Amino acid sequence: MLISTNSGLYSARPNDLRVPMAEAMDFFGRMGFEAVDVNFAATIYDEPEKHEPILDGDWQQNLDTVLAAIRRNNLVVSHTHLPFYNYEMDDKERLAFCDQMTYRAIDASAYIGAKYAVIHPQRDAEKHTLIDRTVALLTPFNEYAKARGVTLCVENMYTTYPEELREIVDRMACGACWDVGHANFGKHPQYESMTLLGKRIRVLHLHDNYGTRDDHSMPYFGTIDWEEIMRALRDIGYEGTFNYEVAATHLPMALREDHARYLVDAAKMLLGR
Repeated sequence: MLISTNSGLYSARPNDLRVPMAEAMDFFGRMGFEAVDVNFAATIYDEPEKHEPILDGDWQQNLDTVLAAIRRNNLVVSHTHLPFYNYEMDDKERLAFCDQMTYRAIDASAYIGAKYAVIHPQRDAEKHTLIDRTVALLTPFNEYAKARGVTLCVENMYTTYPEELREIVDRMACGACWDVGHANFGKHPQYESMTLLGKRIRVLHLHDNYGTRDDHSMPYFGTIDWEEIMRALRDIGYEGTFNYEVAATHLPMALREDHARYLVDAAKMLLGR
């Protein structure tokens, strides 16, 4: 199982423009990661310090630079993360832009060789996952992705029950992304949920919290039972990457090497290497 990280682990930083994604790939290679989850979620953000510019302008040329960095660091593009937003927002101009960037992110996922692309479900004002609306709203993206050889993976939010995610995935004939931090925050039992989904789980979002906020912390900096997670992965025959979605935006750059090395060491220990 390859040790993977979301690209935001290095590219996002506080009160400054994002680190160029190619530079982030060089960092991941030095730190010992083996795969990367390329995050396109911030491509729809307006604030300069939050915006990810990789899909602006000539996005294929932009990605060629990233691909060169991926290859020289012997990384594998495991999957991507598509933009997430209210797919039925009232601002139709904004909605059209977000939809356009989602389709572009799917094209970009195919361009860099990602097999999977993660997308969020639709939720109501109380954050409850809406099964019928999710299927209806995501189906155009799903069909577009399939035509390009990319499998969408719908992610569980903290209010998403595993039975709901299973129904969405089965109706769309796509994959699931299991976010262990969301499950912990939502008080959904990990082992039972993961084994209920089984082979539908193609992508992992691994991070920790204390069950009160979606902290996106490192393993063992929360209440998740990581041995239970590993047991579930063994029992379902999980074949994807060991992929972190740990937040580091506010971490000083001077501490990021130690932070990343901890993540790689924790993964090696959990994987029994």
